[in-house]
Amino acid sequence: MKKTYDAAIIGAGTAGLTAREEISKYTDNYVVIDGGTLGTTCARVGCMPSKSLIAIANAYHSQQGLEALNREDTKPALPDGAKVMAHVRRLRDGFVSGVTKDMESWRDRLIQKHARFIDPNTLDLGDEILHADKIIIAVGSKPVIPESWQKYAKYLIDTDQLFELETLPRKMAVFGLGPVGVEMAQALSRMGVDVICITRSKAIGGLTDPDVQNYVLQTLSKEMPIRIGPLQIVGETGNRLTVGFENETWNVDRVLAAVGRRPVLDGLGLENLGVELNDRGLPGFDETTFQIGNLPVFIAGDANGFRPLLHEAADEGRIAGYNAMAPTVTGFQKRIYLGITFCEPNIAVVGASHKSLNRDKIEFVIGESDYEHQGRAVMMGQNQGKVRLYARKTDSLLLGAELIAPHGEHLAHLLAWAIGSGMRTVDILSMPFYHPALEEGLRSALRQAVKNSALPKPQFEMRTCPDE
Repeated sequence: MKKTYDAAIIGAGTAGLTAREEISKYTDNYVVIDGGTLGTTCARVGCMPSKSLIAIANAYHSQQGLEALNREDTKPALPDGAKVMAHVRRLRDGFVSGVTKDMESWRDRLIQKHARFIDPNTLDLGDEILHADKIIIAVGSKPVIPESWQKYAKYLIDTDQLFELETLPRKMAVFGLGPVGVEMAQALSRMGVDVICITRSKAIGGLTDPDVQNYVLQTLSKEMPIRIGPLQIVGETGNRLTVGFENETWNVDRVLAAVGRRPVLDGLGLENLGVELNDRGLPGFDETTFQIGNLPVFIAGDANGFRPLLHEAADEGRIAGYNAMAPTVTGFQKRIYLGITFCEPNIAVVGASHKSLNRDKIEFVIGESDYEHQGRAVMMGQNQGKVRLYARKTDSLLLGAELIAPHGEHLAHLLAWAIGSGMRTVDILSMPFYHPALEEGLRSALRQAVKNSALPKPQFEMRTCPDE
């Protein structure tokens, strides 16, 4: 007998779990289907274990360079790699258990099987068939490993496998410097691993502004060698792998492949939905509703390949869940883009990027400041950084920013909130800036953006009293 549900969610990751939470407000007649390992990508192999490793690396790194205090022991012994990785896994397992514990209250609605579409309302689970009025695809993503590298699999680890290493390798190559690649490369380097980084472009951490890209490349290259261009695997040399770049070669113990992720769509039967699939095997969908065509099917989170970020996946899952239960499908505005890379200094892209503003032919001005002479940053010994703000020329409306800065994650949030609130750079200047604080470093960039705008000159930074 075919089972019938109001809604079925394929995938119990971040997008699937938030979709379930939304759907549960309207019906108890739903099911979540997941044939893989439970626990979100963030908790198991992403945000949480990576930031745990970064915390250890930065704590170790901070013990060095204390010559100003006449310390002789500024070169502490290298950390025990096995203990480091065991600690990361303990923390990781705690985060995962938190996710799975939250699932207990609805565990009777979880089916741990793989699903395949028969048609837009019917799923084949292998030993049973079920019907659902609405179906949400939230199957997540997995790391990309080029086919030509597979013969060297015993040396390769992807970002999902990194935290299963029993200890730290002596020498490692990192291919790809997106957010995860650059975070892990720096963390490993700071713990004594001999790291060589090879990446195809200067877009480290997702940056698009050439000035910030060059600053980041110069800054990070002081800690570890970085090569920009095509990467090569030359072959095995003894029990090591030889990797190359132009006329250079290195023998490494491991290669971390951080060259991107792709949606997990294999075997899902999307061809049975009756809609055209693109060259990535993805159906077209509305980016405000996440509905596939006019079908009773929605696709959310990493599965749609749009923006593979946890907070974006949660929003998309919630929107998909809402629309699956609503009598009419509604489009929702996305939050202001916020992408943060947790290397030191932090890298961030906020709102409209330099590339997107030029692509869309928006007339904008730039305000710039650096952190090399910023008082608080100098005190902290973290005086590296560059901020570039983008504002509409006509009225200095803040549109976006790209930056590398100490504790830049917090600066990026403030800028995102300002953009989301529709603030002009002159409006932000009327807000308080405490001294000495890192936020003061934004003020020079804000002032420059006002100066470069078409606003009447001069502009006073404080608001006048309201008329009585």
